Amino acid sequence: MNMKLLLLSFLLIPSLVFPQHSPQSVELAKTIPIADVHMHVDFSAGDQPEFYLEQMNRNNVKWAGAVGAYLPNTTQALGDRYIPTIGQGEFFAVFRNSGRSGLTNIEDPAFQRLFKNAENGFLAKRVKGFGELHTDNHSSGPPMIRRHIRTDNPVIRQIYTIANKYGGFVQIHAQMDNAFEKDILNLSAEFPNTTTVLSHCLSTDDADDLRVLFKQRSNIVCELSSGGSMHKKLSLGYKPSIGNVFSSTELKKDWKKLIEDYPNQVMIGSDNCCGLENQYDELIAELRGGVLQNLPPDVMENVAYKNAVRIFKLKSNQSSLLN
Repeated sequence: MNMKLLLLSFLLIPSLVFPQHSPQSVELAKTIPIADVHMHVDFSAGDQPEFYLEQMNRNNVKWAGAVGAYLPNTTQALGDRYIPTIGQGEFFAVFRNSGRSGLTNIEDPAFQRLFKNAENGFLAKRVKGFGELHTDNHSSGPPMIRRHIRTDNPVIRQIYTIANKYGGFVQIHAQMDNAFEKDILNLSAEFPNTTTVLSHCLSTDDADDLRVLFKQRSNIVCELSSGGSMHKKLSLGYKPSIGNVFSSTELKKDWKKLIEDYPNQVMIGSDNCCGLENQYDELIAELRGGVLQNLPPDVMENVAYKNAVRIFKLKSNQSSLLN
């Protein structure tokens, strides 16, 4: 009898880690429209919008972007389907030229140009936010771009000031520790009209890292890119928690609970960079099978696109979503 109980307990382990999904969710996840809020449109193809349009259309991705450089041709071609950002290029340039300390120097000419261009871009409705800004990626991402600075610093404060003025967003790549928790809670409280988007949901496999932030600030959200096995194959140890949130078919139970508890604060993204530029179909399939099909239909709609439509003020209509 004891052996039977032991065998039964082993058989039950997968259901404790990975929840079961409903037939309705499985079918909806196959075709539901998606907003990819971590799509790099500037990595391999440059300012060539047809490359991204083909990928998006094949996968029923209605909107994409929210990270990377501002690219005029891509912006014009994708139109309302593009989520244009600013700032990532300037961050990398300053880091290359001045190192970690330069990233907090508000007088750096590159940052002064960024602030001016951002003001003009928001006024002209050419940009919607800033990102992806790496403040603390000390053990996530390729080693050559790793750094650890306080997120609450003069440069980031000015970025939040501008975003707050126009109801924009700031997408930040960071990792959870006591300093970051304090900084991001302070910034999100002082700049209530700014939405903070946490890239890769903080590159953590611990859902409680997000829960502690979500329960205190409704203007802190995250996106789930890099949480699946596609990135785990690529990571080479760059992101220690990569691939530990969802598989190609399953979503971990504690993450499912987090998303269902905070259905307005989680989105999805592909992070189609660093060797995955031509594997977009696989990245989106993994998100559909590993994340979306494991959620109730109403929550799935929020995570797939409705949260993004609200946060980024995207244009949508029911007829276009059904096509």
